[in-house]
Amino acid sequence: MELIIPDYDITLHEGDTVRLGRFDTETWLVHYGWYAWGGNRPVCGWFLSNTLTQAVKPLQYTDLEDIYVIE
Repeated sequence: MELIIPDYDITLHEGDTVRLGRFDTETWLVHYGWYAWGGNRPVCGWFLSNTLTQAVKPLQYTDLEDIYVIE
């Protein structure tokens, strides 16, 4: 599955490794499916999981301004 974002000229695929800042050292994996975040009920959509801590965060519009695809 892929997510095409023409305004930012980005195409994300499930399983891509990304960074959320040019100089950020943390890496995140892109996923699509059901997830729960921040104590909320489960939702279906695009989300990121930290490769080291396994923390989960939704892929938000503001993330797209500073996302860098590594793999």
